[in-house]
Amino acid sequence: MKLGNRLQTITSKIPKGLTVVDVGTDHAYLPIYLVNKGISEKVIATEILLGPYRKAQKNITKAGLQDFIDLRLGPGFNTINPAEADIAVIAGMGAMTIINIINESKQVADSFEKLILQPMKNPAELRKYLFKIGYKIIDEDVTWEDNKFYEIIVVRKANLSPFDETDIIVGPVIRNKKNPVIIEYINYRINILQGIIKDLKVSDTKACQKAVLKYEKLLKTLEEVIK
Repeated sequence: MKLGNRLQTITSKIPKGLTVVDVGTDHAYLPIYLVNKGISEKVIATEILLGPYRKAQKNITKAGLQDFIDLRLGPGFNTINPAEADIAVIAGMGAMTIINIINESKQVADSFEKLILQPMKNPAELRKYLFKIGYKIIDEDVTWEDNKFYEIIVVRKANLSPFDETDIIVGPVIRNKKNPVIIEYINYRINILQGIIKDLKVSDTKACQKAVLKYEKLLKTLEEVIK
Protein backbone atom coordinates (compact mmCIF):
# COMPACT_ATOMS: atom_id res chain seq x y z
CA MET A 1 0.00 0.00 0.00
CA LYS A 2 1.30 3.41 -0.97
CA LEU A 3 0.22 6.44 1.03
CA GLY A 4 -0.19 9.96 -0.30
CA ASN A 5 2.15 12.77 0.78
CA ARG A 6 -0.14 13.84 3.63
CA LEU A 7 -0.29 10.47 5.40
CA GLN A 8 3.32 9.68 4.47
CA THR A 9 4.48 12.85 6.23
CA ILE A 10 2.42 11.88 9.28
CA THR A 11 4.01 8.40 9.42
CA SER A 12 7.46 10.01 9.30
CA LYS A 13 6.67 11.58 12.69
CA ILE A 14 5.93 8.20 14.34
CA PRO A 15 8.91 6.44 15.98
CA LYS A 16 9.16 2.69 15.58
CA GLY A 17 7.78 0.35 18.24
CA LEU A 18 5.08 2.55 19.80
CA THR A 19 1.35 1.97 20.15
CA VAL A 20 -0.61 4.44 18.04
CA VAL A 21 -4.21 5.65 18.12
CA ASP A 22 -5.66 6.76 14.79
CA VAL A 23 -8.77 8.85 15.42
CA GLY A 24 -11.23 8.90 12.52
CA THR A 25 -9.41 6.10 10.73
CA ASP A 26 -11.83 6.03 7.77
CA HIS A 27 -10.52 3.18 5.55
CA ALA A 28 -7.79 2.26 8.08
CA TYR A 29 -5.06 2.99 5.54
CA LEU A 30 -2.75 4.53 8.14
CA PRO A 31 -3.00 1.66 10.69
CA ILE A 32 -2.52 -0.96 7.98
CA TYR A 33 0.56 0.85 6.67
CA LEU A 34 2.06 1.27 10.15
CA VAL A 35 1.74 -2.44 10.94
CA ASN A 36 2.81 -3.70 7.51
CA LYS A 37 5.92 -1.53 7.54
CA GLY A 38 6.87 -2.67 11.05
CA ILE A 39 6.54 0.84 12.47
CA SER A 40 3.95 -0.18 15.05
CA GLU A 41 3.04 -3.60 16.45
CA LYS A 42 -0.32 -2.36 17.69
CA VAL A 43 -2.65 0.36 16.44
CA ILE A 44 -6.00 1.36 17.92
CA ALA A 45 -8.21 2.72 15.14
CA THR A 46 -11.39 4.60 16.00
CA GLU A 47 -14.27 5.65 13.77
CA ILE A 48 -17.47 7.45 14.69
CA LEU A 49 -19.52 6.52 11.60
CA LEU A 50 -20.75 3.00 10.96
CA GLY A 51 -20.16 3.14 7.18
CA PRO A 52 -16.44 3.98 7.37
CA TYR A 53 -16.11 1.64 10.37
CA ARG A 54 -17.30 -1.28 8.23
CA LYS A 55 -14.98 -0.28 5.39
CA ALA A 56 -12.07 -0.17 7.84
CA GLN A 57 -13.10 -3.55 9.26
CA LYS A 58 -13.17 -5.03 5.75
CA ASN A 59 -9.73 -3.63 4.88
CA ILE A 60 -8.17 -4.82 8.15
CA THR A 61 -9.59 -8.32 7.64
CA LYS A 62 -8.43 -8.39 4.03
CA ALA A 63 -4.91 -7.46 5.19
CA GLY A 64 -5.06 -10.18 7.89
CA LEU A 65 -4.20 -7.69 10.63
CA GLN A 66 -7.08 -8.22 13.09
CA ASP A 67 -4.59 -9.23 15.81
CA PHE A 68 -2.60 -6.01 15.39
CA ILE A 69 -5.25 -3.37 14.70
CA ASP A 70 -7.91 -2.85 17.35
CA LEU A 71 -10.86 -1.19 15.58
CA ARG A 72 -13.32 0.64 17.84
CA LEU A 73 -16.60 2.39 17.07
CA GLY A 74 -17.04 5.72 18.83
CA PRO A 75 -16.25 9.45 18.73
CA GLY A 76 -12.82 10.95 19.37
CA PHE A 77 -10.99 9.52 22.37
CA ASN A 78 -14.19 8.20 23.99
CA THR A 79 -13.16 4.58 23.43
CA ILE A 80 -9.57 5.15 24.64
CA ASN A 81 -8.28 4.87 28.21
CA PRO A 82 -5.54 7.17 29.57
CA ALA A 83 -2.02 5.84 28.87
CA GLU A 84 -3.41 3.06 26.64
CA ALA A 85 -1.21 4.21 23.75
CA ASP A 86 1.91 6.29 23.17
CA ILE A 87 0.90 8.49 20.23
CA ALA A 88 -2.39 9.73 18.83
CA VAL A 89 -3.03 10.88 15.28
CA ILE A 90 -5.98 13.15 14.51
CA ALA A 91 -5.86 13.93 10.81
CA GLY A 92 -8.19 15.09 8.07
CA MET A 93 -10.54 17.10 10.29
CA GLY A 94 -11.22 20.78 10.82
CA ALA A 95 -9.44 22.62 13.63
CA MET A 96 -12.63 22.97 15.68
CA THR A 97 -13.32 19.23 15.46
CA ILE A 98 -9.79 18.48 16.69
CA ILE A 99 -10.19 21.02 19.50
CA ASN A 100 -13.49 19.43 20.56
CA ILE A 101 -11.94 15.94 20.57
CA ILE A 102 -9.14 17.10 22.89
CA ASN A 103 -11.52 19.12 25.09
CA GLU A 104 -13.94 16.24 25.57
CA SER A 105 -11.22 13.79 26.66
CA LYS A 106 -8.53 16.01 28.16
CA GLN A 107 -7.19 13.35 30.52
CA VAL A 108 -6.70 10.91 27.65
CA ALA A 109 -5.19 13.56 25.36
CA ASP A 110 -2.70 14.62 28.04
CA SER A 111 -1.57 11.02 28.57
CA PHE A 112 0.00 10.59 25.12
CA GLU A 113 3.71 11.16 24.56
CA LYS A 114 2.69 13.27 21.61
CA LEU A 115 -0.26 14.17 19.41
CA ILE A 116 0.13 14.38 15.64
CA LEU A 117 -2.52 16.77 14.32
CA GLN A 118 -3.39 17.59 10.73
CA PRO A 119 -6.16 20.17 10.46
CA MET A 120 -7.88 20.59 7.11
CA LYS A 121 -8.42 24.29 7.84
CA ASN A 122 -7.75 26.98 10.46
CA PRO A 123 -4.35 25.71 11.71
CA ALA A 124 -3.76 29.08 13.43
CA GLU A 125 -6.87 28.59 15.59
CA LEU A 126 -5.63 25.13 16.53
CA ARG A 127 -2.19 26.45 17.51
CA LYS A 128 -3.72 29.21 19.61
CA TYR A 129 -5.84 26.67 21.48
CA LEU A 130 -2.89 24.32 22.02
CA PHE A 131 -0.69 27.09 23.40
CA LYS A 132 -3.46 28.23 25.76
CA ILE A 133 -3.94 24.77 27.30
CA GLY A 134 -0.23 24.13 27.78
CA TYR A 135 0.85 22.08 24.77
CA LYS A 136 4.26 22.57 23.22
CA ILE A 137 4.81 22.31 19.47
CA ILE A 138 7.77 19.96 19.03
CA ASP A 139 7.57 19.48 15.26
CA GLU A 140 5.68 20.87 12.28
CA ASP A 141 5.61 20.34 8.56
CA VAL A 142 3.82 21.34 5.39
CA THR A 143 3.06 18.92 2.60
CA TRP A 144 1.44 19.22 -0.82
CA GLU A 145 -1.14 16.75 -2.13
CA ASP A 146 -4.03 16.96 -4.60
CA ASN A 147 -3.34 20.65 -5.29
CA LYS A 148 -3.58 21.57 -1.61
CA PHE A 149 -1.18 22.44 1.19
CA TYR A 150 -1.55 20.60 4.50
CA GLU A 151 -0.02 21.61 7.83
CA ILE A 152 1.01 18.91 10.29
CA ILE A 153 1.48 19.91 13.92
CA VAL A 154 3.13 17.63 16.50
CA VAL A 155 2.65 18.54 20.17
CA ARG A 156 3.16 17.21 23.68
CA LYS A 157 1.79 18.28 27.04
CA ALA A 158 4.05 20.80 28.77
CA ASN A 159 3.89 23.79 31.07
CA LEU A 160 2.23 26.99 29.93
CA SER A 161 4.75 29.21 28.17
CA PRO A 162 4.60 32.60 26.42
CA PHE A 163 3.61 32.74 22.76
CA ASP A 164 3.01 35.54 20.29
CA GLU A 165 1.01 36.19 17.13
CA THR A 166 3.80 34.87 14.92
CA ASP A 167 3.75 31.54 16.77
CA ILE A 168 0.03 31.28 16.09
CA ILE A 169 0.10 32.35 12.44
CA VAL A 170 3.13 30.44 11.20
CA GLY A 171 4.31 28.18 13.99
CA PRO A 172 7.66 28.16 15.80
CA VAL A 173 9.01 25.12 13.94
CA ILE A 174 7.67 25.82 10.44
CA ARG A 175 9.25 29.26 10.24
CA ASN A 176 12.67 27.84 11.10
CA LYS A 177 12.58 24.96 8.60
CA LYS A 178 12.17 26.98 5.40
CA ASN A 179 12.29 24.00 3.06
CA PRO A 180 11.03 24.55 -0.53
CA VAL A 181 7.47 23.38 0.23
CA ILE A 182 7.19 25.61 3.30
CA ILE A 183 8.52 28.66 1.42
CA GLU A 184 6.07 27.98 -1.40
CA TYR A 185 3.26 27.64 1.15
CA ILE A 186 4.08 30.94 2.85
CA ASN A 187 4.32 32.71 -0.51
CA TYR A 188 0.91 31.25 -1.37
CA ARG A 189 -0.53 32.71 1.83
CA ILE A 190 1.16 36.06 1.12
CA ASN A 191 -0.45 36.23 -2.32
CA ILE A 192 -3.89 35.52 -0.86
CA LEU A 193 -3.45 38.22 1.79
CA GLN A 194 -2.29 40.77 -0.77
CA GLY A 195 -5.46 40.13 -2.77
CA ILE A 196 -7.67 40.50 0.32
CA ILE A 197 -5.98 43.78 1.29
CA LYS A 198 -6.34 45.14 -2.24
CA ASP A 199 -10.07 44.37 -2.25
CA LEU A 200 -10.61 45.87 1.22
CA LYS A 201 -8.88 49.13 0.29
CA VAL A 202 -11.60 49.81 -2.29
CA SER A 203 -13.90 50.67 0.61
CA ASP A 204 -13.25 53.43 3.15
CA THR A 205 -15.55 52.14 5.89
CA LYS A 206 -14.13 51.87 9.40
CA ALA A 207 -14.66 48.11 9.39
CA CYS A 208 -12.64 47.71 6.19
CA GLN A 209 -9.90 50.04 7.43
CA LYS A 210 -9.64 48.01 10.63
CA ALA A 211 -9.47 44.78 8.61
CA VAL A 212 -6.73 46.25 6.39
CA LEU A 213 -4.59 47.02 9.44
CA LYS A 214 -5.11 43.49 10.76
CA TYR A 215 -4.21 41.82 7.47
CA GLU A 216 -1.24 44.12 6.81
CA LYS A 217 0.18 43.10 10.19
CA LEU A 218 -0.30 39.45 9.27
CA LEU A 219 1.28 40.07 5.86
CA LYS A 220 4.34 41.66 7.45
CA THR A 221 4.71 38.65 9.74
CA LEU A 222 4.68 36.22 6.81
CA GLU A 223 7.10 38.34 4.78
CA GLU A 224 9.54 38.42 7.72
CA VAL A 225 9.49 34.61 7.90
CA ILE A 226 10.84 34.08 4.38
CA LYS A 227 13.47 36.84 4.45
